[in-house]
Amino acid sequence: MKRTLKAIAERSAIRFALIWLLLFIAGASWAIATPLGGSPDEPAHIIKAAAVARGDVLGEATDQPAVRAVTVPKGLASSARWPCYAFDGTKEANCLSYVNDDWYDVSAKTTAGLYNPTFYAIVGWPSLLLDDASAAVMAMRLMNALVTSLFLAFAIVAMLKFGSSRILVAAIAAAITPMVLFLNSAVNPNGLEIATGAALLASLLHLVRGDLAAKWPWLLITAVSGVILAQCRGLSPLWLGLFGLAAIIAARPGRLAHLLRLPSVWLTVAALVGGVLAAGAWILRTNTLGSMGVFPGADEVTPDEAFIEMLFARTLDPGYIGVFGWLDTPAAPIAYVTWSFLALAVLIAAIGIIRGRALAALAFALVSFILVPPIVQAASVETSGYIWQGRYALVGYVGVLIVAGVLASESNVFGGVVPRRALRRIDVTLLSLVAFAQAFTLLHATKRYAVGTDVDWLSYFEEPQWSPPLGVYVWPLLVGASAALLFMTLRARRDDDAASAPDDAADAVSDHADREVVSGKV
Repeated sequence: MKRTLKAIAERSAIRFALIWLLLFIAGASWAIATPLGGSPDEPAHIIKAAAVARGDVLGEATDQPAVRAVTVPKGLASSARWPCYAFDGTKEANCLSYVNDDWYDVSAKTTAGLYNPTFYAIVGWPSLLLDDASAAVMAMRLMNALVTSLFLAFAIVAMLKFGSSRILVAAIAAAITPMVLFLNSAVNPNGLEIATGAALLASLLHLVRGDLAAKWPWLLITAVSGVILAQCRGLSPLWLGLFGLAAIIAARPGRLAHLLRLPSVWLTVAALVGGVLAAGAWILRTNTLGSMGVFPGADEVTPDEAFIEMLFARTLDPGYIGVFGWLDTPAAPIAYVTWSFLALAVLIAAIGIIRGRALAALAFALVSFILVPPIVQAASVETSGYIWQGRYALVGYVGVLIVAGVLASESNVFGGVVPRRALRRIDVTLLSLVAFAQAFTLLHATKRYAVGTDVDWLSYFEEPQWSPPLGVYVWPLLVGASAALLFMTLRARRDDDAASAPDDAADAVSDHADREVVSGKV
């Protein structure tokens, strides 16, 4: 296996394809293991996607500013009744006993009607080929998993251009939280925002700090990911701008001047500006940001109060790691421990290693990630109330880890003082921990739908009230296996071993010295 993975690592196209495949398998496992309507506002997004695929991009106004009426097949219009288990973690998903498969067109309402249609066009077209509601929704989910995995694979390959150091691999593992995989598997634009944001930022960092021998592919990835990112959600153009500024701050001396002399770079910049202008035009036309609905706190909380509340009480949101379903399914405790540890370890190591403009870029990314939620919530709290959820800033969380991992990987973390066998133990421990935590988190989420959060694990294994296709074990095992193989693929090319650890002869000397001490000869 090890020799096979090293051979794959030497062939960049095969390595990219394998990374894409493993990410897709993990996302597809979440898609199949989640009951219909089991992600945030998924019925609204399903109806919007089916409408956009049929040319009904904006729909008709209703008496509620945030709600539009569109035309879709009745089987998909009925999705609004699917999440009978929503908001109640003790209620099993078997209450969803009937899915209407009538396929004649009807009018349906969606709270996503004003959203930019780009994401919905990407995932909605499979509903044109199928006349079964369950199959159509599953196809939409799998299409989202396929596309988001593609952009995440672009991001990872761009990061691997800086080597395969342990801190870089740890940053990738920390960024791909269970929540990222969950959103990649849902009919929800959050997953595409995160994936395209990651691809954009990683590509920009490669352009401003990496080898420019083959810049055309990365300029193309930058342009495509940036244009799609800008269309994902109302705040996506803001994240695009912040990522661009972080890359500018991180640029090597003289690199920006060199890049700006290239016509291909100006074409890329023009594409990004065009993407932002198109997104801005849609937002202004529809007033998307001003029509978000009314939630607790509207007309009751001042902007100052909202800013302080968000900054001091909600900065470390569990939604970065995992709050599934309709905010009714927290991740397993091991998930919070694992990804909190990974993220903190990467950040602390990066802050201790990097300096100069690289440190300034990391500080900018971190401050942006912390301040965007309170600023945005303060600006909208009087009219909309507290609407912010952790997943809205997950793209910023992933961005911080990308900056930290890439910039820290340029230095020798271990300084040649850690024995190779100890580093191997670190690899095995990290691989085992991440793979198990990914698998158990999906198993834990499936338990919520099978028996509810108030029932013990034995009942889950013996008498599940609901189970996904092929049962409750297959999909967690696939997620865990995908995570393990992905980690092994990333570490297959040991660029840092020779420089960062003593050789085998030194290990042998150390082993001999240890034995001498134990035997009393020293």
